[in-house]
Amino acid sequence: MTRRHGRPSLAGMDRRWTLEQPANPSVLRVHVDHQLTDRTIVTGPPAEIVHPLGGLLELDAVRTLDVHRYHARVNLHHGADRDGAAGHVRDILRAAWGSEAENEAESDPRAFEIDYAGPRVVAESAEMAAGRDLLVRLFTVAGVREAILGDGLALVRIGPLFTWAAVEPAVTAALRAT
Repeated sequence: MTRRHGRPSLAGMDRRWTLEQPANPSVLRVHVDHQLTDRTIVTGPPAEIVHPLGGLLELDAVRTLDVHRYHARVNLHHGADRDGAAGHVRDILRAAWGSEAENEAESDPRAFEIDYAGPRVVAESAEMAAGRDLLVRLFTVAGVREAILGDGLALVRIGPLFTWAAVEPAVTAALRAT
């Protein structure tokens, strides 16, 4: 990690990313192929967000950023020009991380049979998984963005820049480890 203007930065590193414009007109979503945080959500402000994502807060249209494991939700001010903001976001990220990647969109969850009996437990981060060994192991796997445990079943969702072909062997190993 490099520093720019005294702030931590991920600029200059090869990173895969893509920008999504979800149905909510006040939101943009940046998906990445690298872990942004092990917390459930880090919101800036008040938190200081690592650049180049932190630089998005300097855009007039951007109100806040919610940073998750493999994506950042860019919350726009009411009435902001979302298309214009998306163009600026793309310019900033392209300068730091290179061209936008194709969104492979394999984020549908997969079900795995497991030896688990107990309450339904949902985790979207290592922070939420704390204290549950199986969930903690799942969040050591690159690409896992959500895991749900239920009686005899684990549902696992991966980030859209990951493929099940690449992630499934590690998920299976994490579920089988004792």
